Amino acid sequence: MGQAAEVIAIGSDRQLFLDDLLIDRMDGVEIRMHTPIAREVAFHFDRPWEGDVSWCPVVLKDEDRYRMWYRSESSGDENGNPPHFFTAYAESTDGILWDRPNLGLKTFEGSRENNICIDSDDMKNVAFFIDGRKGVPEQERYKAVGRWTKGKPSRIFGMVSGDGVNWRKVEDEALIVAPDEDPQFDSPLSAFWDELTERYMLYIRGWNPPDGRQRIRAIRMTTSEDFIHWTPFEYIEIDNLKGWPYHLYTNSGHPYYRAPYYLMFPKRLIPDRTFLQDWPYKGQSDVLLLASRDGLRYRQPAADAFLRPGLDRKNWHERSIFIAPQVVPTSEGEMSMYSIQNYRTDSNHIRRLSMREDGFVSVYASNRGGALTTHPITFCGETLEVNYSTSGAGAIRVGLADEKGQAIEGFSSTDSELFGDEISRNVQWNGLSDVSALSGRPIPCDSSSQRRIFSASGSNNREYLSRREIIGLNRSGQGK
Repeated sequence: MGQAAEVIAIGSDRQLFLDDLLIDRMDGVEIRMHTPIAREVAFHFDRPWEGDVSWCPVVLKDEDRYRMWYRSESSGDENGNPPHFFTAYAESTDGILWDRPNLGLKTFEGSRENNICIDSDDMKNVAFFIDGRKGVPEQERYKAVGRWTKGKPSRIFGMVSGDGVNWRKVEDEALIVAPDEDPQFDSPLSAFWDELTERYMLYIRGWNPPDGRQRIRAIRMTTSEDFIHWTPFEYIEIDNLKGWPYHLYTNSGHPYYRAPYYLMFPKRLIPDRTFLQDWPYKGQSDVLLLASRDGLRYRQPAADAFLRPGLDRKNWHERSIFIAPQVVPTSEGEMSMYSIQNYRTDSNHIRRLSMREDGFVSVYASNRGGALTTHPITFCGETLEVNYSTSGAGAIRVGLADEKGQAIEGFSSTDSELFGDEISRNVQWNGLSDVSALSGRPIPCDSSSQRRIFSASGSNNREYLSRREIIGLNRSGQGK
């Protein structure tokens, strides 16, 4: 035996392959990032108070309905109509068909027949969330932060609401003033109440490093325990990248609803590249995926773009295909996110994108088979659940091993075989799924030993994945 490895405690949390924390070795398997599927258009920005630069929606699943807030803005037109910006509201019962209710709250061109809910120069590119902090008054259950638009240093104001539609400022003064060395926020904010750390978290763009060297658009964060007093900003880290190799124009940071991860969909901007020769602005963008376990140190699961501009030429420019927070469940086994498409054109719209639940990243094995070995893990619970997919001829096997790397009697990989396509499947060994006798038991192994077998996916595959508890190979996993 080599030096004992550190035991990783995962409790009963679902584990995804968004990072390599649990992975010791992979033989004959590979990490694959999956691309969201373009679905229907939620709606076009075709109302008089909307326009070609409406964007940065926030979508929340709120009990029995879906709620969306978005920037409603026009850049002005050739007829001399001036630009305007508001925050507007939409809702849906299924996340697919959206309604823009007539709120009757704000006046546009002499009429209150619109869905505008905020009209304030202090609240642009607004981030919305439901406050889960204990003891929050019902009239402050919904919170929002927005950017001031009147110069430098940039400022961030806060608002509260009891229904998500009628809003009031929480303080007359700004909650946050940008520091002198980095005075410009710009771009959409992201904010939320974090149940894991019991604090508010806010992400916004900055220019890093702020000391006068070659600067690049980057993402900084601040936190608060009371929504009023905020910590000094610090820049997030991307641990598998050296520095900041490209501009990150937005962030869309938010917690993932099914597992203890923070997600980001930053817009990657390449300033010196132009696809459309007649486009008046320089630059080209696509969207990346970042994930974190602590909200500060992030990882890019794969070196490719998460969302590309695609065949639609109106997406091939510097500001399109923004993905909004948050990812939400929309049907059994399906999760959705919402993307701005055709920004700065007359067909500007919001399109729904969907993925298999937990399906950002999978571990894939071909028909030659493969194995994934974890570091030592402890868990708590009674069952081990996997999210997996095989072909008709493929299979996965899951085995559990002791601290010496020896198969535990009754939990050998030879006693477990799964095939099919399921979001949640309790692993069984000879028809039994109860692993409570192993709950909390450390299972350290050196890198030369086989740990426990785990789930994978592939076409026509037969995967043998050594692992110590189960975490789910194809799209996600769960030690439970």
